[in-house]
Amino acid sequence: MNKKMIDLASRPLKFIPSWMQGAGLGLFLAHVVENNPDFRERLSDIDGKHFLFEATDVGQRFFLYIKDKAITVKVHYHETPDVTMKGEFSVLLGLMMSKVDPDTVFFSRKLEITGNTATALCFKNILDSIE
Repeated sequence: MNKKMIDLASRPLKFIPSWMQGAGLGLFLAHVVENNPDFRERLSDIDGKHFLFEATDVGQRFFLYIKDKAITVKVHYHETPDVTMKGEFSVLLGLMMSKVDPDTVFFSRKLEITGNTATALCFKNILDSIE
């Protein structure tokens, strides 16, 4: 998926309710986990961690919870997440699809990461294992 297609796909996200987006994201991530056994196994390295992904250009945010080698998407979470990642939708989607290099987008300031650095680094390494 190229940048133009991602940009076109992101436009309606401003108008679709968060719960619907969360359901779609949950299905997508379940598919990724199901089709990448190495990725699934490595999720145990971050078991019990919460991640906040905030797409700044579309005003949406999602929490991912890793538990028992699975990813659950939450629209709301009332505690401080272990790691927060902020950036444009295309950057966050590129990360989840292994289409962008996490180091490149971080050092070019297209991605802001806060929270537990060790957990963020572990998550980056797990994303690198997606085929």
